Amino acid sequence: MFRRLSRVAALVAAILTAGVLPAGENDVLYWMVDDNATVTPSGGGEAMSVGAFFSSHELATEGSAFAARIRVTGGDITEDTFLDLYIPGYGVDVGGGEYGVEFSTVGGYWGAGVPTGNQSPSGDYSAGTPEYSFIVELGNIDSSDNWTTVATSAAATYSSLADYIHQTFDMNPSSMAVWTPTEFAAVPEPSSGLLVTIGFAILALRRKRKGA
Repeated sequence: MFRRLSRVAALVAAILTAGVLPAGENDVLYWMVDDNATVTPSGGGEAMSVGAFFSSHELATEGSAFAARIRVTGGDITEDTFLDLYIPGYGVDVGGGEYGVEFSTVGGYWGAGVPTGNQSPSGDYSAGTPEYSFIVELGNIDSSDNWTTVATSAAATYSSLADYIHQTFDMNPSSMAVWTPTEFAAVPEPSSGLLVTIGFAILALRRKRKGA
């Protein structure tokens, strides 16, 4: 969270210095996650509201926050890729999409990007074989800005999201259709036993390397 705020400050300073907005303001995907979203537990069972899921999650600790981001897959992508975020009045926060948009209450609405939606440049992914797809990831960010994914939406192709992709950054986003996924699947949480097993495996590997 703290690193992301400093990134925004640096972006603002760069814009004020240059007097222009960053390039790449073409197609923009409008998206958000609101309080209608539900999460199905990894072990099965009845879906719960995203708010209840966050409250009951073991990562819900003081100093951390839950957020949403968009992962891009398909095409020629071979590494973790996320859509950037446009900050109204400032420009594109390149790389800021990795840290996502925190869940908060805005004007009586609760969610990530409510009520008019986040704006993410998507023009770079308008073509590809196979076609690019987008997945909304819900995650927890700790005080050191470490992201842990806790739930994901189903993948949606670029073409299937045509109604939510608009030209440039509109000054009246409230009139735009917004992609608002409502069904998420929880990512399994590592059990304490599994963590202990992983710890012993790492320790054994270190000892083996030292003995080699």
